[in-house]
Amino acid sequence: MDRSETVVRRTGRPDARATEILNRNILRTATRLFVEQGYSATSMEQIAAGAAAGKQTIYRRYPSKEVLFNAVVSDMSEHLLRSAVVDEGADRDPLGRVRDIARAALDLISSAEGIAIYRILISEAQRFPSLVDHTMANIAEPVERTIANLLRAARKSGAIRRDVNPEDAARTLMGMTTGWHICQSLLGRRALAEFNERRAYFDGAWSIFLDGVIAR
Repeated sequence: MDRSETVVRRTGRPDARATEILNRNILRTATRLFVEQGYSATSMEQIAAGAAAGKQTIYRRYPSKEVLFNAVVSDMSEHLLRSAVVDEGADRDPLGRVRDIARAALDLISSAEGIAIYRILISEAQRFPSLVDHTMANIAEPVERTIANLLRAARKSGAIRRDVNPEDAARTLMGMTTGWHICQSLLGRRALAEFNERRAYFDGAWSIFLDGVIAR
C-alpha cells in the first residue's frame, strides 16, 4: 500500500487540500530532479522516492514520465499564463499589458528552472518531439497569441500604426526581449542574472520595439 494513501484509506476519499498538497509535492520534486539530472536520467521511481509517495500514486496522476514533465512545464508557466489572460472588458491599456507580459516572460526564462527546461527540450527534441510540441502549444503560442490580441486592440485604438501585423510584431517582441538571453544562458554564460540588469535590458528592448510600432 502507498504510504501517501494510508491515512486517506482510513478516512475515506482524500479532501481537496490533501490532494493539492500531494500534487504540489510531486511537481516540486519532479521539477528539482529534472533540473538537477535532466530528463533522461530522471526516473519515475526517483520522483516517487523524493516525494515520499508510492509509485502507484505517481502513475495514477501521471501515466508516464512525459506526461509528468509536461505537467512540470505547465506548472512553471502558470503565473505567466495567468497574467497573459486577455480580459477585454477590463483592458484599457493594451500596450501596458503587452509590456508586463513580455517582462514576465523574460523573468521566467531567467530563472534556473526556466533555463534547465530549455536545455532539456533541446537535448530531447529529436527523441521526444511531443515535449517541444506541448511547450509550444501551452506556453509560447498562448503568450504570443495574447500579445497579438493586445496589439490588435492597440492598433484599433490608434496607439500603434495601422500597418503593423500583430502576429509578426508579437514574435518580434519576444525575440527582442528573450532571444539573446536564452542563447547566452544555454551556452553557459552568465547573462541578466541581476534584477536591475534585467530590467534595464528589457526597458531598452521595449523602447526600441515601441519606436518601430508606435503611431506618430
